[in-house]
Amino acid sequence: MSPRRRISGYELYARYLPAVLSALPIIILAFYLPKGGETRELIDYILSLKFFGALSMSLILLYFYAQLIRTTSKAYEKKYFADARGFPTTYFMLYSDPTYSEAFKDEFRQRVAKAFGISLCGKEQEANDPDEARRRLNDITKQMILLVGGGELVGKHNQWYGFFRNLVGGCIYGAIMAAVNMLVGRYYVASHPLVIGSLVLCALYCGLFVAKKRILFQHAEAYARQLIAEFMKK
Repeated sequence: MSPRRRISGYELYARYLPAVLSALPIIILAFYLPKGGETRELIDYILSLKFFGALSMSLILLYFYAQLIRTTSKAYEKKYFADARGFPTTYFMLYSDPTYSEAFKDEFRQRVAKAFGISLCGKEQEANDPDEARRRLNDITKQMILLVGGGELVGKHNQWYGFFRNLVGGCIYGAIMAAVNMLVGRYYVASHPLVIGSLVLCALYCGLFVAKKRILFQHAEAYARQLIAEFMKK
């Protein structure tokens, strides 16, 4: 990653912030190993310029770690969406899905034909060939994103979805690192705050991971609804 390239808002909030949050056990361990510090000192350390200086020096490692958790998260995204009914922008507009009315779906197809010159499957054609109906809807999703752009709120919904999707992937590594911290705190540095703090982090990461499917669907569908709404206003 070139140091001259500006980090976009999406990259900052949806990629690097989840990476930092899921790497908290490593940040905490880096504090306790050389110092065996107290909890108040840890808070001061995190809020200090020294902490942010160390973080900026580790930007390359953070970049690669962010790519790792993004790849992991994409596997769950593929499992729940691409390999199932498709993304919400696809299955919301199928006639078999009850989320929107048939009248709205008819209007949506007219809007797609006008904007992109693509004919989506009608209700009868969809019933005869649902796979083709999904493929056509998938094809126009990227076109919708390009047309809407940042939109009024769609960009924010996209950031939120990206944040939670990548945090889900990071939770796996965060829980492993927190578990290692508990062992280090118990047997190496003999620090109760490290053990307790790591236990809390491990529980949070595990809780988020258990709820991963619900979290992904909630934010993916919120993004899809906003994208469809802003596309229909164009």
